[in-house]
Amino acid sequence: MPVRQCRESGFTLIEVMIAVAIIGIASVIAVPSIGEWLARYELKQAMSEIASDMNLAKLVAMNRNRQAAVTIQMAGAMVQVSGTSAGTEVFAPRLLMSRVNALPGGTTTVNFSSMGLSTSAAAQTIQIQNDKGLIYSLSILPSGKVTWCAKATCP
Repeated sequence: MPVRQCRESGFTLIEVMIAVAIIGIASVIAVPSIGEWLARYELKQAMSEIASDMNLAKLVAMNRNRQAAVTIQMAGAMVQVSGTSAGTEVFAPRLLMSRVNALPGGTTTVNFSSMGLSTSAAAQTIQIQNDKGLIYSLSILPSGKVTWCAKATCP
């Protein structure tokens, strides 16, 4: 009778160590870019929320036939957004994400008339900065149009 040779299957220690080394090197390369991506994402999300809040305040002003205001200010190390119309809240004050931590222009209040127009005679620009130094801008035209862009100044 022929003798069967039993060969055990599996990975050798060297193969496992090489796989772990490759995964470790890939992680070291990927972690900084993931951090930058997350910071950009949170800044983009914050600008979308602020633009949405501005549009909500404009609609509330037109619906209630009263002026509405949105205030953006620093609250500790975070940016706070609040909206009011005739002394009542349009939306609850909220803090933006922790990576969104600077308001280069300082406290800003944007007022909308009962017709949905900005009460400012000139366009207003609000800049928000994250912890990586990236700045996005929000522009409110006298016509009440709200736009934002991923630059320090909107065209």
